[in-house]
Amino acid sequence: MLYAQDLIEVLCAAHLSALVESPYEERGGIMLIGPPGVLKSTFLEELDRQYSDALSLTDLNAKALTTLRDRISGGTIRTLVFPEFAKLYERKDDTAANLEGSLRAIAAEGFRSASFEDQQINRIRARALVLGAMTPATQTRRFTAWEESGFNRRFLWPLIRLAEPGVLEDAVMEWRRIDFRVKHVPQAPLSGGRIPNSTTRDERMRMRVLCKYQPGASATQQVQLMVKILAVLKWWYDQIQSPRNPMEVMESFGEALGKDGAELMLRPIPASVRRRVRQKEYRVKLHEAGRVLSRQGQRTKAAKKKRRKVKR
Repeated sequence: MLYAQDLIEVLCAAHLSALVESPYEERGGIMLIGPPGVLKSTFLEELDRQYSDALSLTDLNAKALTTLRDRISGGTIRTLVFPEFAKLYERKDDTAANLEGSLRAIAAEGFRSASFEDQQINRIRARALVLGAMTPATQTRRFTAWEESGFNRRFLWPLIRLAEPGVLEDAVMEWRRIDFRVKHVPQAPLSGGRIPNSTTRDERMRMRVLCKYQPGASATQQVQLMVKILAVLKWWYDQIQSPRNPMEVMESFGEALGKDGAELMLRPIPASVRRRVRQKEYRVKLHEAGRVLSRQGQRTKAAKKKRRKVKR
């Protein structure tokens, strides 16, 4: 079972993974897979709300990415978020392939220059975490090409489905947003400090096991990202003195990386809130019923008065 709080904290920790002390500079990314209506985009857009250096993009082309390059290489943009990743492919195949190659480079070896730029000019490599959301159908259509190009092995591919789909409908009926109860998300160290990697060899080995069903010829970059995420959570929980266990959170997230994916448990609306809402609705209905009965009584009195006049 994967809880919404765990998923949000893992995504936020991935955003800060570039700050972890590491000999590896690759950023990698996470592609959240699930059927429509499982709140994939909602979870990704949480980063846009929480961090000034996470940029949410509804669409992108090679020219626009080149414009963002200096901000990415300068560190003012640390994460690119694509709530609807499939939209990048709603263009000519060669154009989409070129953009895909640039994102592949940004997540790994770094993006220096676009094909239309002078390759002789020296530039700082631009690296960023790439987060996206898509349906299983989109992944299936692109899987073979992504496997051949190496796109698959640069990303984690968690698969989720709702454990209780009716929770969303219940929230609409109650006319309230679902509260995921995430009070604190990891924040960057002050003064541009680094996050220590306090993970143990056993913990790193466990991250390797959790990635064994991930696509790609090698899980090296995927394991690197998992280890960095764990390092961020260990550091952050220690900073805020949280009783939460970072390995339990990673195990919960790791279930989504398995063959069958994970059921996502959304925290339901508290019973006390539902009770207050229903009591309010009952009072409103009672008031309306009283008005209806009053109008009916007035009509009855008027009818009786009219009949008496006729008899006379």
